[in-house]
Amino acid sequence: MPHVLQTYQSDNVIKNELLLTSVIACLSKLVRTLCNYLTPYLPDIIKRTCTLLTHPSSINDQRLRTMWSHIALHVPHRLLFPILYDVIDKNEFQLNDLESLMTLLKQSLSIATLDDLSNNYSLLKQLFLKLFTLRTIHTKKMQPNKMNIYEDYIFDCFSELVMRLSEETFRPLFYTIYEWAIYNEPPSEYTLTFYRLTFILSKKLKGLFTLFAGHIIQHSSNILNQLNSSKTDEISNEFKINFRKKYVEENKIELINGILGTISNLCLFDSVGFINDERFQLLMMPIVDQLENFTSNDDYSQWIQQNVSPCIVNLTSATKEEPLWRQIHYQILLKTRSNLSKVRLATLNVLQELSRKLGMNYQSLLPEAIPFMAELMEDPNDEVEKTCHRIIIDMESTLGESLQDYFNN
Repeated sequence: MPHVLQTYQSDNVIKNELLLTSVIACLSKLVRTLCNYLTPYLPDIIKRTCTLLTHPSSINDQRLRTMWSHIALHVPHRLLFPILYDVIDKNEFQLNDLESLMTLLKQSLSIATLDDLSNNYSLLKQLFLKLFTLRTIHTKKMQPNKMNIYEDYIFDCFSELVMRLSEETFRPLFYTIYEWAIYNEPPSEYTLTFYRLTFILSKKLKGLFTLFAGHIIQHSSNILNQLNSSKTDEISNEFKINFRKKYVEENKIELINGILGTISNLCLFDSVGFINDERFQLLMMPIVDQLENFTSNDDYSQWIQQNVSPCIVNLTSATKEEPLWRQIHYQILLKTRSNLSKVRLATLNVLQELSRKLGMNYQSLLPEAIPFMAELMEDPNDEVEKTCHRIIIDMESTLGESLQDYFNN
């Protein structure tokens, strides 16, 4: 093994196709047949294979990927998990190695038994908590959207673990991550990572995520208010978000998007009444007020369409109580009286999506919307006026009747 490893780690192996093929074939055979005896050598094999998997000359080498799968499938979890923990804990890897490492761990987790997961539960928890700090470590060197790519590899692997845990096992793990990200004044990047993770989990677990998400509602509404550029006088000092100077605005908008996406999915997949009166009231204004949040440097209308509008619509449709519909509908209508034409325009588009989502149920809200629509039909901004006429036609199509009588009255 020392001789094989020395050859595998040499620079010459990349230049010599036959030599590389021979070493990989040898190591693959050893991993498949003698994996229980390779413990002293596995860390070096794993680190070197990671390097080769990201090397331009061998990035698509199927032989390497096959050997990678052999390690994941044949090395016992009691050996592999501690080795991966040590590599990650000691930072013996580059960011570019992360995809390969997470692929290895994910494939190994996919065949783990409940006993394997139970015996390594504490180790896996510490491993992922360590991985979740990567954004904080690299925050000065890398733009947030690029860091998202690496974090997504971690989240994909973590999701594999979550899907194999029972509710009783996952609940304390999720609460541990929540406390790690929220309490004792952690770096704000921890909170960002947490809400990007909840967004992924809310997509994967769908309605099941409502079992664990109750305690994040108050916190998320607090953060939405705190990061709203139009609410400078209403900020609570609890859970203060202070990103480091570089990429402050980008991090803020990533955090807002993570929260909005999480809440949107919670509402979309809610089939058990998770969005009750209390939670609806907590979330309503922080979310609707995002229509006047100009934190993002990107295209405002696109941001509203992709992130804010779906959240407002899904929150509204998550409850079946008409009084709550009326409350949020009226708050949305008030945004059509903003001094900024782009806010009026974005609000109109939200109303259009809301009427489509509620369908015939929107008819009971229509009388309240007519005075606001009448004002917008004579808006000084041509685009707002044209959009209003177009949306009225769309509403008529949705409701199956002309709205002209409402305006005449």
